[in-house]
Amino acid sequence: MYSAVKHLRENRSGYTLVDALLQLMVLLLFSQLFVLFYPWYEDTNRSFYQRQELEWELFTYDLQTYLVDVESVEIGLSVSLHIVKDDRYLSIRNSNAVVRMQKEMQGNEAMLMNVYEIQFYFSDDRTTLTTKVLFKDGLRKEKDFVITYVEG
Repeated sequence: MYSAVKHLRENRSGYTLVDALLQLMVLLLFSQLFVLFYPWYEDTNRSFYQRQELEWELFTYDLQTYLVDVESVEIGLSVSLHIVKDDRYLSIRNSNAVVRMQKEMQGNEAMLMNVYEIQFYFSDDRTTLTTKVLFKDGLRKEKDFVITYVEG
């Protein structure tokens, strides 16, 4: 074996069949590692970065920021939320499986996708807003938000 490798070093005729076979063996070894690595990567990716979970967290963060220093908050038939903040009118409602927000009755901003139903409820003292969401895949989410009003 050693003499064959020594002979290959001394042979300066260029790219040979033996070189190609050695590279093919290395490629096949690395491809086996990829086959073992890919299912682990998919499983990890699915558990840590679920799109619906990320969208839910972004939605809750956005909604909480809209409920800080508001002038008034109203619920329309438990399916739409109307917020007056800084003399601006914001409306949040479900339309065609997408929870959308409208600012000043102009345009729509998508906040949450694949929603079958969304409901809003106030606490008795109107300082807490409960949001219940049913997604199209059957997943249910619920979160309470603190409402802070502008003094005056």
